[in-house]
Amino acid sequence: MGAFQDFLILFSFLIEVGVLFYLEKKAWNTLYTPLNFLMLPYLTVLLVSIAISGKSGFVEFYYPSILLWSVGLLLFAIPDLSLAIVSRKTAVSSGGAFAAANDIDDTIPPVFTYIGIALVLMFAYRLRQTIGSSAYIIGSDDFAEEFAGFGFWGHLKRFSSVMLMIYIYYLNRNQKWLWIFIIALMGVSVINMVKGTMIIPCVVGVMMRLASGRMKITWRFIAILLLSSVAVFFVTFLIAIVVVNEMEVDGQVILYIFQRFVHYFTSGTLGLSMDMELNFPDRGNFDIIMAPFINIINQVTGNSEIISPVNPVYHFTGISLTNVRTVFGTLFIYTGYLQFALYVMGLSLFCYFLKILGDRFPNVFTNLIYYYFCALLAMGWFEFYFFHLDIIEIPVMIILLHIIDWTLVGRTHGIQAVAGTVN
Repeated sequence: MGAFQDFLILFSFLIEVGVLFYLEKKAWNTLYTPLNFLMLPYLTVLLVSIAISGKSGFVEFYYPSILLWSVGLLLFAIPDLSLAIVSRKTAVSSGGAFAAANDIDDTIPPVFTYIGIALVLMFAYRLRQTIGSSAYIIGSDDFAEEFAGFGFWGHLKRFSSVMLMIYIYYLNRNQKWLWIFIIALMGVSVINMVKGTMIIPCVVGVMMRLASGRMKITWRFIAILLLSSVAVFFVTFLIAIVVVNEMEVDGQVILYIFQRFVHYFTSGTLGLSMDMELNFPDRGNFDIIMAPFINIINQVTGNSEIISPVNPVYHFTGISLTNVRTVFGTLFIYTGYLQFALYVMGLSLFCYFLKILGDRFPNVFTNLIYYYFCALLAMGWFEFYFFHLDIIEIPVMIILLHIIDWTLVGRTHGIQAVAGTVN
């Protein structure tokens, strides 16, 4: 009965995803929607997690954990489909506006080139300074913390992530020199040793290129995307192993890194699986979910208390430890049933409002904010990213860049970008 019940849970979830995918395409006339970015990556990781469960040292998968995602996706779809109906009645564009406006915004504004030069020089100086003063070696977590883990350099690192999104978006045959900025700023993320800061800006840049028609989804694109993802992971681990631990690269090291890659890829789904099977021993307060807002209020009011969103409970999934639970898992841990439902629907409402805004004003900056939040949803298979300060700081930085672009490049640039919204 257990195996049959597991089959029913998985089968019903596959049916749910298929129906929601169909309705989403009908509702918005595009694949690039928050719900698709949320559920399709999770589905991929879920199937991989099920395939490896109980093998090669990994724990068995607990199928009832899928039910939390079944409920979460249905709740997320309620405001989604409701707004689609409203947007059609009010003649708000539901797809293709950004692609139409993209024909105008083909050349990167010069001011962003100057910003890129300044960032590369500043981080080159910071790297040389940190190497000279640090007691740790490059590639270690302690060196990464000293390099750009806090203060001015920590904020500048976030800003460099925004610029990385922009450079990836504007990259084309006539602007191949943007690779200089892309590689340099990705190098900053590699030194910082935080995979999220490497992955999310690249995901945003690729999303923007796909939505604007600069790139097409082909088998070649999928292969390059997968190989690039694996390469980023291997590079970060190789730095830690070869530089920090002074080990030679051989078959054992490659196997070790590959196992860690699979562990990282499945740590959210297997972490939630174990957590639910253990009846959620890491239950916490809703304040954790609201951490970025509470921390800002505390700083303004002089309260020194800082809420850390890092889950202190680790589970051993067979290869290594994990404290991530996917987006719905983490949200469930720190909420009651009503809070969970209201937050999920509120998040959906917010993301689809950004989509409508991006369709109405299809310039680079409104879509940059929209696809940034879509990228956070796309990483939902791993963790809940909405309790970090980045969700406030990065949109503010994008808005400031929009103001700089409007002021220095000129009103014509902005007006042309908006002109593509007329249906």
